[in-house]
Amino acid sequence: MSDAVDPREFARRIPKAEIHLHLEGSVELPTLLRIACGTGARPDDETRARLAGLYTHRDFPDFLQHFRRLCGVIRRPEDFAVIVDDLSRRLQEDNTRYAEVFCSPIIFSRARGLGVDEIMDAVSGGARRRERAGGPRLRFLLDGVRQFGVDGMEEVVRSASACRRYDVIGVGMGGGERAAPTAGFAAPYREARRLGLRTTVHAGEFDGPRSVWEAIEVLETERIGHGVRALEDRVLVGVLKDRRLPLECCPTSNIRTGTVRGWENHPVGGLHRAGVWVSVNSDDPALFSTSLVDEWSVLITRLGLSRQETLAIGVATARATFLPEDEREALAGDMVRAGRQAGVEA
Repeated sequence: MSDAVDPREFARRIPKAEIHLHLEGSVELPTLLRIACGTGARPDDETRARLAGLYTHRDFPDFLQHFRRLCGVIRRPEDFAVIVDDLSRRLQEDNTRYAEVFCSPIIFSRARGLGVDEIMDAVSGGARRRERAGGPRLRFLLDGVRQFGVDGMEEVVRSASACRRYDVIGVGMGGGERAAPTAGFAAPYREARRLGLRTTVHAGEFDGPRSVWEAIEVLETERIGHGVRALEDRVLVGVLKDRRLPLECCPTSNIRTGTVRGWENHPVGGLHRAGVWVSVNSDDPALFSTSLVDEWSVLITRLGLSRQETLAIGVATARATFLPEDEREALAGDMVRAGRQAGVEA
């Protein structure tokens, strides 16, 4: 009975969680044009074409440049309120109940002099308004940029600790994995743990298994952002399995950036079947023309996983959140029950 249900409809029926989602990468083109031109103004053809070009990427470095240019369009705290409102509405449409969202205020404080407090006040305020109106619950991770160096990551940790009142729960670090040696970031990550912040880091995406090893052994992070290159190292796969260290996998993102060459080569299925704790997420959904429903669907239609395996990965995502244990288990239980109603046992 469950196989007769369209994969997208199956995904939509299940209440979901997401743990690897960038706020800035969620800005869809109409919203970006509205931000760039102001309320009521119509973009000219040149502006529309220039900004539309940010949504197609030749490779991973090209994507990083597009992300940087998109951030350059965002200038005011109220822009962030618009962005988080749009994101919350799309998540609600997808039946996503909870999401942990990366924000990178350091980009805007350095480029535009915006205060972290004013950015996060707008972000958190918008998310709370939507939650009160029935939208999903959002919590935030301040994301560092490896290219900004160790002092930049120290700044991110300080900001995250000072912004807990804005529903900030932890820190991450993105950017080019080869931009700076991982060893230098060990101290900021130790300080984050000392302050009670939760930790994750992008690793094993563009770079190979070595960066995952460093995330585990040097940064001692609680989760790994992406981590799909781990499948290239059998010993590393065993360590991830034994330590129950969650990977924040984002299949469509890997294809769009060329990190993985074709769906037939995607490692998510192999990692899951090897017993690694795999989650599924949308990463930069607007920039990659995807959503969490799309990500669930491609596990079935592109990667050949069963609905049962897909539901298991979805439940594992809920259990990999930084929610308190009772809330994690409550959400996981709701997912299992919804799956059972759709004829699928997790």
